[in-house]
Amino acid sequence: MKRNVGRIDAIARIIGGVAIAALALLAATGSVSVPVVSAVGLGVAGVVLIVEGATRRCLLYRALGIDRCPVD
Repeated sequence: MKRNVGRIDAIARIIGGVAIAALALLAATGSVSVPVVSAVGLGVAGVVLIVEGATRRCLLYRALGIDRCPVD
């Protein structure tokens, strides 16, 4: 599959994913009070963002026909 996420967007996704995953970890350990389902959802969202940023491929962008990668 062709890359469709630009470099800056990928970096932002990785940073955001790490922050969300850290929040999920804090919620799982009980440091932050959120419902259990929200902690699991945050963890999944964080991992998805990290993977999308690392691979520079986004399935939603592909489905919508968006290409933010100037050079492949």
